Amino acid sequence: MRSQLLLMALAVSAATAVEKPDGTCGYQCKADSECGGCGSSGRCSCPDGLDIKFAAIECSCVSAPPGAPAAPAADVADSVWPQKWTAAVDAWCYGDFSEKTSTAHGKFYYDEVLQRCRADWKPYINGKDATQVWVADVANGTSNYYVAFGPVCISFGVTDPGQAGKPFVGIERADWMKQCSDGGWGKYVGREQVLVGGKEEWVDHWSCRLDYEAANQSITFQNWHSLGLGSVPKGLPIRVTGGNSAPNPTKGSPRMNSVWYSDFVTGDDATKADDFNKPNFGLCVPVGKEEVEEFFGHSPTTDHVFSPDFHHRAHYLLHAKPGLKDLTRAKRRVPGAAFRGDDFAQSMQKLNGLLRKESGLTTAPCSNLTLEQLHETQQALFAARAPALDGVYVGASDTRRMAHGSLEELVAEQQAQLALHAERPELAAKSRDGICHEVVMWFIHHLTAPAKEEVKSHLMLPLLPEVKHDDVAGADSETGRVHERYTQQVSCAVCHVTSTAEAVTINI
Repeated sequence: MRSQLLLMALAVSAATAVEKPDGTCGYQCKADSECGGCGSSGRCSCPDGLDIKFAAIECSCVSAPPGAPAAPAADVADSVWPQKWTAAVDAWCYGDFSEKTSTAHGKFYYDEVLQRCRADWKPYINGKDATQVWVADVANGTSNYYVAFGPVCISFGVTDPGQAGKPFVGIERADWMKQCSDGGWGKYVGREQVLVGGKEEWVDHWSCRLDYEAANQSITFQNWHSLGLGSVPKGLPIRVTGGNSAPNPTKGSPRMNSVWYSDFVTGDDATKADDFNKPNFGLCVPVGKEEVEEFFGHSPTTDHVFSPDFHHRAHYLLHAKPGLKDLTRAKRRVPGAAFRGDDFAQSMQKLNGLLRKESGLTTAPCSNLTLEQLHETQQALFAARAPALDGVYVGASDTRRMAHGSLEELVAEQQAQLALHAERPELAAKSRDGICHEVVMWFIHHLTAPAKEEVKSHLMLPLLPEVKHDDVAGADSETGRVHERYTQQVSCAVCHVTSTAEAVTINI
């Protein structure tokens, strides 16, 4: 049940510059006053109240005008999807507990009879169109997921590691909200309106909350299905919102996201088998289980396959195998003379000159970039990293090895950095410069040549700061911690100074 329901909270698969539908409906909120732009009567809806733990995963703006029709009577059975349907999809996503949001636009195909679903996104976060197709045949022991970005296409199996033998699993159930209600977790919230095609449609709002006390985690799923009183047939999902109190980028669990469906097509002719053909005329690279697990850090499951972070990472799977030149650089322990200078400033100037000459690469002085921009660059490079290269550094106890074992660890450090820059501005420059040094090291030493070419098109790389920060005698513990992390981040750059090059086993 949990894995099937999670898919409804993960229907956002890209962060693009697309206008959000339905005004402020779907915005996070704590009071009705925050929902003035939602329909004709905006209010803040918290299905389980504001005083519950993790209310921020379910409180959002809705339109609930007076005079709602009394008929038809509310019935959770009306929330069951048709067996076949397609719709345009727009999404609004809060990835974590901040106010930062992302949007997406595309088309969704669903066929419970064929056990297949598909999502087309135009465009994906890298500016290229993306297609994801899930083809399940559990009875015959197969469930394959295909991800295509332009000419690149990969495929892998989808299993449930929570069951013995890790069996293949099928697509999400059409009656997921009814299943939740039958299990005792669902509740009727009320009769509201959702904007579709410029017209307000009357809907019934249902919610399902799952509390995992042992893990101190809650998950909420909400569904707004049409009453059939307007242009949208009865029962179709016009809006779906999912929330998770433990946002997990790697596992594709945003804190709260809403998806609006429109332009529905239903019935036996809504979908056909050809709609779910493998992308790229079937020219998709099958990825073995061990290679997939090494690359993602976990085995892909239904908890992942509609995650924006998962798809961002999956895009680079085809580029993960290092070439001879990549491995030669990784195994070389001392920088060549062309990459060294007589002092720190001269070394950084020389290396920056090489970065500026890199064809297709956009650079900017470190001090010109905001912390948020640097964090975005970090996450882009982290998604493009090659585990095989990091394996070389780990095996040699090389300081070029990754400091973060997962995206969660990186995001946690980034949140701490945001707090540090706000609370201790005198430490901000050292913290920022350390990030810039680390980002450049990742680009040079953790990406394969094809991954570098791919990431250049949507990346601004900081130049290396030319001033080295010294330790501060008698400093407090926080200052000491920041300097210790800075020293770790700048270690690769220091090895390019002639006087220390032989002592540090890293290079560009």
